[in-house]
Amino acid sequence: MSMRVERASLDQVRERFEVLKKRKDLGSFTEQDLDDRILKQQQEEEERKRIRREKKKEKKEKAVEEPEIDPDVAALMGFGGFGSSKK
Repeated sequence: MSMRVERASLDQVRERFEVLKKRKDLGSFTEQDLDDRILKQQQEEEERKRIRREKKKEKKEKAVEEPEIDPDVAALMGFGGFGSSKK
C-alpha cells in the first residue's frame, strides 16, 4: 500500500464536476434527502448520549450504594456505619 496520492489533472476535475452536476440534475441530491440525513444523524447522536448518561448514572448509583453492615459488628466497633456523613 502506498501513501502517495495521485495528482488529479484539470480534465479529471472538470469531468468529476460534470458527473456530480448530472447526478444533481437527475435528483440524486435533494434538500429533503439532506434534511432527512441530518435529522437521522441528530437522532442517533441523541440516542448515544442518552445511553451514555444512563450508563454513567448506573455506575454512579453502584458506587453510592453502601455495603450491608452487620449491626452486631457495628455495635461492637462503636459506630453505626462505615460510610461518611456526606451524601
